[in-house]
Amino acid sequence: MNDGAGSAQVVDGEPTNTSTLRKWGWGLLILFACSGPIIGDIYDGKRTLFGFETYPILWWQLAYAVGFIGYVCLIAAFRQHAPSMRIVLLGAVVLRLPFLLSPPNSDVNRYLWEGRLQVEGLSPYLVSPEDEAGAHLHDDIHAGINHPHYHTIYPPLSQLAFRAMATVAYDIKTAQIVFTLLDLCVILALAQLLVLLNKPPWLVAGYAFCPFALAAFAHAGHNDTLMLLPLLGFAYFGTKQQWGFAGLCLGLAILAKTTPVVLLALLLGRSWKALIVAGLTVAAGYAVYLDAGSQLFDVLLKFSADGALNNPFDAVRQLIEAAGGPQTFLSQRNKLAAVLLIFAAGYIAGRRKPLVESTYQLLAITVLLLPIIHFWYLTWPFAFAVLTQKHRWAWLTLTGSIVLYWYADLAGQMEKAGVPGMKWQLPDEIVLMIWVPVAAALLVDIWKSKRGRPSIEENALT
Repeated sequence: MNDGAGSAQVVDGEPTNTSTLRKWGWGLLILFACSGPIIGDIYDGKRTLFGFETYPILWWQLAYAVGFIGYVCLIAAFRQHAPSMRIVLLGAVVLRLPFLLSPPNSDVNRYLWEGRLQVEGLSPYLVSPEDEAGAHLHDDIHAGINHPHYHTIYPPLSQLAFRAMATVAYDIKTAQIVFTLLDLCVILALAQLLVLLNKPPWLVAGYAFCPFALAAFAHAGHNDTLMLLPLLGFAYFGTKQQWGFAGLCLGLAILAKTTPVVLLALLLGRSWKALIVAGLTVAAGYAVYLDAGSQLFDVLLKFSADGALNNPFDAVRQLIEAAGGPQTFLSQRNKLAAVLLIFAAGYIAGRRKPLVESTYQLLAITVLLLPIIHFWYLTWPFAFAVLTQKHRWAWLTLTGSIVLYWYADLAGQMEKAGVPGMKWQLPDEIVLMIWVPVAAALLVDIWKSKRGRPSIEENALT
């Protein structure tokens, strides 16, 4: 490597500046991973930690920021000196293990309790955690469920997974471990897809070491990997023109989480076989819980009406309203978002771009139209961004700025502690602090794309 003033010193085949970046990257990411069990329950409220009376979630945000710096250093080092896949996979495992020692998000409580509900012969689509019908199942896991007034929002494949986990080991750690193992399978699937797309498989490191992906699954235990894995199968088999398997995988993804239903549009004009197989798969899954009738989808409508949290467009909308502009009700906003999503799906499907790229675009638009964008939702399009290598600066910026997401949880804890004026929400100004830098980075990505500048990977390969 030439820095313009002579050759950089090389040690063991690697420039010293790259070696330094790599060491800092590994060190800071490992520190982030170890912070999980050290900090403990980040939603525990104010307590003594490291000798200070403080909110643990503040330490978590600091740890996340440290992890982000490590991530930037490591990816920068990898782009200068590509790692072996063995190193990437070993690192992915090592970084996830410490997080498994930390308490997961309270969503995991619902997973296990709804699984136990099914073992007892009750339907989570008909019995909510606060209903009298399930009162005999109230226990420590039940006590940690959030939104107990809701029936389940999770589709049949997730419910079958919850039931299996509750049958094998009724413990919140079961879900955390299972969805982390699936996360490792996601990494392997991404590597296979990168090979299929003639791209260096080490690029999977962008996902494997991403702080919000680590936070979403190994730390929080969310079930989105149950959707991501078949989604990647959909992309893999679709790219290989094996449409029967592609349709099956998309159907399973929809049965894990409802959101991928929008991807059915991509099959129009591509493969009616895949569309039919996907439809039959979804129908078969819901047939298992058909006794719930209309309640199968009732909560989806109620949940979307809860309000906006951190959508950038909602922040702008609310600031306009606060300045005396026209008021827009959430129901109107959601209807408009649905119309825009249908239009986007039709437009992207009509362009007939490669399936991986179209999937990425449609998932990114879907997430941006949701009133609440939880950090684990970002993994949906991000996995495909790794495959396409699109908008790298925007994603890197968002990986850092999303640390502000946890301000809402901090505010909620302060509200419980009696601090006046605080409640679980993200002020519009903080929402814009998350997204405005991302928008600026996206413009840079688009500008570079328009100029046709070759990527770092292309430079490395030529």
